[in-house]
Amino acid sequence: MIPEDKKEEIRERAPIADVVGNYVTLKKSGNSLKGLCPFHNEKTPSFYVHPSRGFYHCFGCKASGDIFSFLMHVEGKTFPEIVRDLAEQTGVELPTHDPQGEAKRQRQKKKTERLAAVMEQATEYYSAQLREHPDAAIARSELSKRGISDEYARKFRLGYAPHGWDSLSRHLERSGASPADAEEVGLIVARRSGRGHYDRFRHRLMFPVADVHGRVVAFSGRALEPAPSMEDQKEPPAKYLNSPENPLYHKGQVLYGLHEGRVEIRREDAAVLCEGNFDLVALHQAGFANAVAPMGTAFTEAHARLIKRFAPKVYLLFDGDDAGRKAVREAYGMLNKVALTAHVVSLPQGSDPDSFLREHGDTALRTRIVSAPTIIEHLIDDAAATADSNPHAKADAIAKLGPILAEVESPIERRLYVERVARKFGVVDVGLVKRELRRGLGRSKERTPVRRDAVQQVNPTAVLELQLKLISVLIDQPTLIDDDTSAKLGKLLTSPDRRAIFDSILRMVVRQGALTATSLLDEWSVDQLRTWLEARL
Repeated sequence: MIPEDKKEEIRERAPIADVVGNYVTLKKSGNSLKGLCPFHNEKTPSFYVHPSRGFYHCFGCKASGDIFSFLMHVEGKTFPEIVRDLAEQTGVELPTHDPQGEAKRQRQKKKTERLAAVMEQATEYYSAQLREHPDAAIARSELSKRGISDEYARKFRLGYAPHGWDSLSRHLERSGASPADAEEVGLIVARRSGRGHYDRFRHRLMFPVADVHGRVVAFSGRALEPAPSMEDQKEPPAKYLNSPENPLYHKGQVLYGLHEGRVEIRREDAAVLCEGNFDLVALHQAGFANAVAPMGTAFTEAHARLIKRFAPKVYLLFDGDDAGRKAVREAYGMLNKVALTAHVVSLPQGSDPDSFLREHGDTALRTRIVSAPTIIEHLIDDAAATADSNPHAKADAIAKLGPILAEVESPIERRLYVERVARKFGVVDVGLVKRELRRGLGRSKERTPVRRDAVQQVNPTAVLELQLKLISVLIDQPTLIDDDTSAKLGKLLTSPDRRAIFDSILRMVVRQGALTATSLLDEWSVDQLRTWLEARL
């Protein structure tokens, strides 16, 4: 529990105008300040900050509160996290009930600050080298060729790593930074001889990667054409070289551009997910400031959860090639786990967001984003477009969609998707499509190993509730019963009463093609009637 006097002390030391001003451009309006709301998309300012009273209010989306609620909303953090951050920034001492835990946290905090300071020194050094080093003209030429302006190069703090073996090492040593710290964050590498270090990044265009708090935690270095002063290279270097994981950086949990784009993601209520460094900067420059990108790794569940903190929707904007289509398929499971709504923006074969923007412009891309299909629609369309023309291949492609459609909770959505599968694959009989989808779902379950302990942990109450839901659905939608599934469904019911109800439903549907409540009630016992009533609740 945080004492009220401590919260008030933080409010006094962190004026709301200063806090909000870090995220929103505010202009004087009488005794208040106004600007564009960071929580919804608007063109006319309706967001007001009242410094003397310490609160904000938006007349558009009705968001309001103090500095704590503002930062919780814009940063996606919990209240204790926000209070702790502000207390550290303003020098307010919070009471602690765990002295040992607090001492450990303070030691970790000091180490984190020390490592972050080394990364900040490197960022400033690389940035200065981009402006000053003779060989940096090659890096500036690459930016010009890609259409990256000086403004956005500065905004993303792009830099140049000189080709010398130890230019950064010597710079950090002169500034008093610890070589051990620089090595721990992956800036320098110990020589095999055991004497000294050499720079990890050499003759590369440098992209600093910030975490959600704006702290540089890693670098991504893009290879450049050799400089005239360099010796001949025996073999070309890797196109991209990224920082190794370190105490500040876990690549599966960091999204490039999230710090720069978090306010716009809130405002748009959606993020745009791309893949490359140049793609990300180009998108922000073109007005898509809600773009983010994973760094040197596949999209992870942690990435999905990170986006979900700021918005409920994401647009996947991957390259228009086989690798891009594969990335969409692999991302589906992660997005589905965290219930993040996803749409897929398709680009022409061989295009990436960077090249598409240069060739077609931002309006063309915005049109594609607005009309982007859901990820399931995309997976259906892509499966139909890429399947071989022979019947066996088409049937197999349909079957592979079974596990995907089985994840759709809404019966209406699921039915519409099944109809889309039939239409895209040119199958007139929707029933045959359903049968093929079920076959694919069965194959998927056979490939998934079931642990003994998982079976033992099944909740009997949950099983009962699921069976009652099944009965309720069948009563409401008797047309769902067909010859292929009826026998199998009956075997899923574990009590005689529930099986008897199912048999009654099945007999009546087979006999007269519909259900009537009075006829069913005539057949059921008191216990069966109780079961039916439970299913209806």
